[in-house]
Amino acid sequence: MSQRVRVASSPIAVTDDEVLALGFEMIGIPAKVINGRRNLLKFFRDHEAELPHVVFMNERAANEIADYRQDLLRRGKVYPVFAIVPDMEGSRGTRLKELASLLARALGSEELKF
Repeated sequence: MSQRVRVASSPIAVTDDEVLALGFEMIGIPAKVINGRRNLLKFFRDHEAELPHVVFMNERAANEIADYRQDLLRRGKVYPVFAIVPDMEGSRGTRLKELASLLARALGSEELKF
């Protein structure tokens, strides 16, 4: 008999920016402020089984754990979906670069340029 994992139904935000966290909190999304790659990785590894289906992250924090997010996909984990939002200083292009990479792999080409 397989063990069922309890998954939170409400999205959360994980960011390294207190102002952005406050913005998420103001619209009703619980937010955690976590600074540094090591702390971010520890949080996600420690809570992997109970993460909600959607985790909002700012680009800077998402870049810190890009390899971890890729590892989740390699292991066949369909959730959480990481919804990456721009940093308060402006977009770094992370979302577009990841989309281009996924499209290139799906099409069997690494020559996709945006």
